[in-house]
Amino acid sequence: MEQVKELFKQTHLLTIIGFGGGGKTRLSMQVGADMIDDFNNGVFIAELASVSDPSMVTQTIMNSLEVKEEPGKSLEETLTNCLKEKELLLILDNCEHLVNECAELCDVLLGKCPKLKIIATSREALNCAGEQTFIIPPLSLPDASKDNTPEQLTQYESVRLFIERALSVSPNFRVTNSNAPALAEICNRLDGIPLAIELAAARVKVLSLEKIYERLNDRFSLLTGGRRTALPRQQTLRAMIDWSYDLLSEKEKALWNRLSVFQGGWTLEAAEEICSDEKVKQREVLDLLIQLAEKSIIIYDEENERYRILETMKQYGEERLIEAKEQEIVLDKHLNHFAELANIGNKELRGAEHLHWISVLDTESGNFEKGILRAVESSNTVDGFKLVGSLSYYWQLRGHISEAIRWLEEITKKVPEVIDATYCKIISHKGNFYRFKSDFEKAGKFLNESLNLSREIGDEIGVTDTLNRMGIYEFDRGRFEEAAKYYEENLEIFRKNDDKMGISKTLNNLGNASSNLGDDDKAMKLYEESLELRRELNDRLGIAITSNNIGILAFERGEFDKADELLEESVQVRRKWVICKA
Repeated sequence: MEQVKELFKQTHLLTIIGFGGGGKTRLSMQVGADMIDDFNNGVFIAELASVSDPSMVTQTIMNSLEVKEEPGKSLEETLTNCLKEKELLLILDNCEHLVNECAELCDVLLGKCPKLKIIATSREALNCAGEQTFIIPPLSLPDASKDNTPEQLTQYESVRLFIERALSVSPNFRVTNSNAPALAEICNRLDGIPLAIELAAARVKVLSLEKIYERLNDRFSLLTGGRRTALPRQQTLRAMIDWSYDLLSEKEKALWNRLSVFQGGWTLEAAEEICSDEKVKQREVLDLLIQLAEKSIIIYDEENERYRILETMKQYGEERLIEAKEQEIVLDKHLNHFAELANIGNKELRGAEHLHWISVLDTESGNFEKGILRAVESSNTVDGFKLVGSLSYYWQLRGHISEAIRWLEEITKKVPEVIDATYCKIISHKGNFYRFKSDFEKAGKFLNESLNLSREIGDEIGVTDTLNRMGIYEFDRGRFEEAAKYYEENLEIFRKNDDKMGISKTLNNLGNASSNLGDDDKAMKLYEESLELRRELNDRLGIAITSNNIGILAFERGEFDKADELLEESVQVRRKWVICKA
């Protein structure tokens, strides 16, 4: 209220913007009541929600002001003459479906009535000259991931509103340590929307908080039965959102539906690729996103250049997408887009922009999860394997070992009819992540399976990748001779193909095995050959790794000057590597 009143000092027209059920009407009325002494001729409210005919806007306002029509004059002239000298606050409530007519009338009235001030409530701005806008903030929400006590929860506005409404229908309602987590989850799942919270609170008469939370996946059936004195569209959550949906153009509706496939937000580029077709052209998507943001359907995060949608709006859009028989098509496009993004990211993680791409992949984690689930449900192993395979290195870098195993297991539940290199790679990844978990039984099983399958289909790249992992697997178990055998087989293949990167990596690994077998001379020779190749390839991270290995071995042999030189080089390369990525 303080912010609204401060803004109102700078203008004669203030529009309070927000999605339905957010409290725009309540806020405007309370501000009006608070400021009633500032207006000699009072504060009047014109409720426009029930007005369907645009030509009735002026008449509705006149009815609210009890102004009678004058013969020989238009309604607009009569209203203007009445307000010309009056010091009055006029609240125009629910303008969104009549936004053009309200904007035109406000321009006329404010141009001819110097003492008049207007507060409008709407899903979008009126875009009049001199208009100030106030976007109504959501109610503050608790962090549902924390163990909140009942006392801690009451500091949040959404929780206080829920408790207040719950007590009004069930005086014995209490928040306890056992049901506090469910209450925090309910407020978060309902996005802090006051109407949704009030409707949920009304259910405490017949359901526990835990049961209410469980049923929020079907929130539009659960959240019904608002106050009988409320407008019909405010008596159920579905009716409130239906009202907003029906005000949109067909293209805006289609885009809203399609945006529901995103999980955790989206970029403009993703929306353009996934949500466009013959009905909604790619070039139209940006303007439609702007329109949906202006109408408070979606939210634009300017700092991160991303869009997001409240969970309630997302669930509504999902239902509409199914009704339009478009869900399968859009989900497949979503999976394909994020499989390709993960593939690009996988390559870039090994390059100069790896920190940027870690951030990108972090941000899109929800969409990757949605894509994997789609692949599993639709048996789209091609895109599913591509997506999971591309994310494996990212999961390794991030230390998301259990998450990786979960999705790798999920995606390989169905074995493809034709075993190809991609499938072999997925099995190899699975073995590698079980190795990270020190589950050597499963690690060995899957790595051997991948190696055998790769050999059967003649996938030499798959063979070399898995041989390297088998070597590391044996090395981790302290079986250095077995590890060396796998590395030596790999080295033979790489030398045959003159693969210098593969040779340099394998020489380094073979040096590790030789060092642990006590053959320091052989280890040093292998390390130095590896370092020479890595310098030739300008493999900076490889240079740092092998310099470090040589430095340690030199130190153990008492060659302190050499150790100092190589370890210092390793440190400096790593520092430059980090700086150039930051």
